[in-house]
Amino acid sequence: MIKIFIDEEKCTGCGECIGVCPKGPRIYRIVEKNGRKVAEVADKSFCIGCTTCVTACRPKAIRLDRGW
Repeated sequence: MIKIFIDEEKCTGCGECIGVCPKGPRIYRIVEKNGRKVAEVADKSFCIGCTTCVTACRPKAIRLDRGW
């Protein structure tokens, strides 16, 4: 099972992860926390482990763990 980790301290809430991911809106959503926008995992079950979100994330806030 793939686990998705988002470092909210690094995340800018730009939404690039949603834009590049083949399943983007099913996996990620942008929410407001502590007065700032950040990405959050909505449903990790749709993740296919392609890592496009990791590559596209400029602040390097996303990490995938495949658990293998």
